Amino acid sequence: MAQGSARSTSVVLTTGFWQTQSGPATTAPGNGKYNADNWATPTLIAISSIDNDGYDRHAGLLSLRSGDQIMELATNNSQNFQEWSVTSVTDQGTWVQIGVTVVGAGSTFVTPGMNQTRIIQALQIIAQEEPSGPTFGPKPNLATEDNIVDRLGRNLNQIEAARVTAMLADGSAIIRRYARNDFMFKNEDYIEIVADSGRIVLPGRPIYSVDAVTWKSGLASIPDIPVIWFIFDGVDTITIPEPRDSSIINLPAMWYSVGFYSSTFGITHTHGYQVVPDDIVGLLCSAIISELSTPTMSATLQSEAIGAYSYSMRRRALGGGLYAALLDFGMQDLLQDYRRKRGTIAMRF
Repeated sequence: MAQGSARSTSVVLTTGFWQTQSGPATTAPGNGKYNADNWATPTLIAISSIDNDGYDRHAGLLSLRSGDQIMELATNNSQNFQEWSVTSVTDQGTWVQIGVTVVGAGSTFVTPGMNQTRIIQALQIIAQEEPSGPTFGPKPNLATEDNIVDRLGRNLNQIEAARVTAMLADGSAIIRRYARNDFMFKNEDYIEIVADSGRIVLPGRPIYSVDAVTWKSGLASIPDIPVIWFIFDGVDTITIPEPRDSSIINLPAMWYSVGFYSSTFGITHTHGYQVVPDDIVGLLCSAIISELSTPTMSATLQSEAIGAYSYSMRRRALGGGLYAALLDFGMQDLLQDYRRKRGTIAMRF
């Protein structure tokens, strides 16, 4: 997978309910309170370490760094929010003073009045490389010339050596296309896929690990949301339980109002074959040796007679060439276990 432009994802450091409070952002707010130097376009906020439900959020707030983000959201309207970029963080013991810059707002944002409850969500912003899509350059062959020599029992002659490199490339491409599998190992490969009622079937078995799952909001005003409560069955299927089963306290209200279970998710997973399976190597080598052993360079030849001597070689598969040789050595049956036959399809009505 090629690497392309930079992208970012966010990790929730803390989230909770606080109430707005009058007063300067240079003095301590009461428990469960926060205040700002300017509610319309704040540059400095003061927030109590204890939220309105009595939970201690001090450690999460102090984890913020310059460039991270804070979301201020209304509890009854997912588009009534303002987004701040963090410029500074100061530990004041029982409260935290945070310098901010306004970077966005919802379409129905209204400046909060006093004693109004808001969800405050602190997000760590992590820069990552955006995959630019698959690389369509040449892939390594599924077998080598040495693999053929080992099975042939002798070194290749001059004519065979001149043909074998192209045959390895051709045969590898045929096998990959039929199997719908490139038989390559991909570490922390990133894909975006649509879930079907909270269920995602991953391509690229075997799957070694699912490293991250992120809900893609699809809106510039709403950050992508890391899904840390996903369930991986250890084979190829991810299940996304309902947000209420996430064991995370005070999830934003908007999480429950979107079509969460059939949305697009970004998946980072490690999968594929670190070594090409032996039966794939054997299939390719057997077909190539068969081709090299034909009386001419054309595998379409079925028989040949020279005087009293006759030679006959009929393939079970119709046609000729390397594709026919692969079919003759059981490509269709052998690749059934590797052929990708299913995935996740979501239907919208």
